[in-house]
Amino acid sequence: MEQLLYHLWSSGKYLSSDMCLTDGTPFEVIDAGLRNFNSGPDFFNAKINIANTTWAGNVEIHQSSSDWYRHNHHKDKNYDSVILNVVMKHDSEIYRTNGEKILQYVIPVSKDILNNYDFLIRQRGDEIPCGFRLSELDNIMIRDWVTALSMERIIEKANRIKNLKDRYLGDWRQALFVLLSRNFGTGINSDPFERLARSIPYNFLLKHIDSPLQTEAFFLGQAGFLSYDDKCSFTQHPYYQLLKREYNFLTDKFRLVPISINNWHLFRLRPSAFPQIRIAALASFIQKNSDIVSAILDTDSLSGLRNLFRVELNSFWDTHYRFEDVSPEKIKALGFATVDTIILNTVIPFLLSYGNFIGDEKLKERAMDMAENIPPENNRIIRNWQDAGIYSKSCFDTQGLIQLQKEYCDKKKCLFCRFGIKLLSK
Repeated sequence: MEQLLYHLWSSGKYLSSDMCLTDGTPFEVIDAGLRNFNSGPDFFNAKINIANTTWAGNVEIHQSSSDWYRHNHHKDKNYDSVILNVVMKHDSEIYRTNGEKILQYVIPVSKDILNNYDFLIRQRGDEIPCGFRLSELDNIMIRDWVTALSMERIIEKANRIKNLKDRYLGDWRQALFVLLSRNFGTGINSDPFERLARSIPYNFLLKHIDSPLQTEAFFLGQAGFLSYDDKCSFTQHPYYQLLKREYNFLTDKFRLVPISINNWHLFRLRPSAFPQIRIAALASFIQKNSDIVSAILDTDSLSGLRNLFRVELNSFWDTHYRFEDVSPEKIKALGFATVDTIILNTVIPFLLSYGNFIGDEKLKERAMDMAENIPPENNRIIRNWQDAGIYSKSCFDTQGLIQLQKEYCDKKKCLFCRFGIKLLSK
């Protein structure tokens, strides 16, 4: 409930011109102050006017005056700077550590606002709290908010690759390799794919990049998939034996240490998303595009990027999704939706981040054009928003809806959401 009071106080929309303190003294809010998200009073540097005298200091927010004592503020000198205690219920006088009385104000909260807020925050985590009321909102306001959230999400992803670049001391190639690998995992195996990429010294990999067999052995071996017990029948397959022989050579040469095979998940995965087949695809992509930064920068169209990711695998994988099992013969390739997801989560953030780094506006424009031309994603979150009446034209739109769901709806941050704020007062 205090989150609601923070919003009401900071927005100023619900503060009247004839406000009075609990003792009946009229006062005026000049500046509500700056919200403090750390320890200490809730708002810093507030200003109020009482009888033509300006009071400057901090403001504390409570449901009830007695919370001042329940939180032990009367014993904490950090709260001696509070000039006003804002409450819903005035049930006691409060004092600083030196015994001075602190002014208080009862903020008016209508039953409609309380009911609306209570309804929003009590919805289940997998629901859109205001879903059935979205029809009450102006369509332009909806589109503007979704657009802002799309940019928020894409910029967050761009900052992620910038942070990776900083971690690798300015090495864009290594940063891009880690991000690209992570996004080959598409969900449940994203973390293991990232760990795999971090376990591969890229400079060592480049020494054998001319060999598709050694490149694939490097990846599958570091992933732990060439460490099966020799008693397993599938380890006797000639292709497995070739890969293991090459990986043993690379291990001796570079002192490689694979990640644990227990990192990988198969539960509820379609065979085309099994980690072994995805790792083979990643290895094939890197083998053909070892200078991944140049490969992406030099491909200036969405269709060109899609072709870039249409990699060919060794014929062994035509009859396998993993070493253990034989499957009906089929040429394996990344699906169209998977390729678009990789472009969305890897290429577009990279172009934005790199464009910012070198000051190239055209690169950033290219990234946004791609986002607006990739078809909308199709997942549970997007289907829920469709059921609520909000449709997407491209993945740029769906990124905004995913951001809204994950960062606002799921976290019950309705008071930080334009939808929630608007519906709160209806």
